[in-house]
Amino acid sequence: MKKSDIQIDPGYYNRYISLVPDIDLTTALEQSLQALQALDIVQLEPLGDHAYAPGKWTLKNVLQHITDTERVFTYRALMFARKDPQTAPSMDQDIYADNAEADDRSLAEVLAELIALRTATIAQFRGYTDAALSRTGMSWKTEMSVLALGFTVVGHQLHHLDIIAKRYLQDPPEYAAAHN
Repeated sequence: MKKSDIQIDPGYYNRYISLVPDIDLTTALEQSLQALQALDIVQLEPLGDHAYAPGKWTLKNVLQHITDTERVFTYRALMFARKDPQTAPSMDQDIYADNAEADDRSLAEVLAELIALRTATIAQFRGYTDAALSRTGMSWKTEMSVLALGFTVVGHQLHHLDIIAKRYLQDPPEYAAAHN
């Protein structure tokens, strides 16, 4: 199913879904995996512990955040696809980031985990029929379909890869000065 097949407005999550073209979900997920696999780990590894501004996450934290959030989104999708009537719980991204301990790992390890998860996410969504993709549930305060959650996974990654490109790969002056 395509993004245009989303029937219920997912509210807040449109900020991510709108970043994805109107293509088939499987294609979008596969392209997102290819984008992760194309990241230049040699270029990124020295930036892994870098935060572009005080109080911002390190590059490792950003990638771990994508992973943690994807796990939450795919759990919600599973709940809705299987007609679990419970409301999916919220997620406090700052609590997750504060406790992820991503800075104790190499960037390559963090990225490898995300790639492995994305591979599993593709398999998960491939296993859903169109009927399952159309099912909805309450994602904290927002009714969402399984399909919308799939596109949210892709759009959330696009959002953060854009931040990485603009904020981490532009060689911020404070990073350059500290490493020259």
